Amino acid sequence: MANYYDVISTKRASITHILFDMDGLLLDTENLYTQVQEKILARFGKTFDWPLKVKMMGKKSLESAQIFVEDSGISDSLTPEQFLIQREDMLDHLFPTCKQMPGLFAFIE
Repeated sequence: MANYYDVISTKRASITHILFDMDGLLLDTENLYTQVQEKILARFGKTFDWPLKVKMMGKKSLESAQIFVEDSGISDSLTPEQFLIQREDMLDHLFPTCKQMPGLFAFIE
């Protein structure tokens, strides 16, 4: 019977490709989204807090945007679609400053 390390070593040797979901895995984008959403809410005198962030996590863009405008109380002033447009415009300016996640190159190698 092969030992665990022999099996793992054999499996690793056969790996030729890895697929990544880039957002937050390779690049530290999470804080950029938070910064932008804080700025958008600040325009309305509101705060982007942890409970709202948690409700938005893992959702599709439009669903997340609906939660954002409704739960923050700005739906009379900003539609989910308008929020997405503003957020993407702001993110486009920030993404070039995005840092890689610590240990990225060691992980890939």
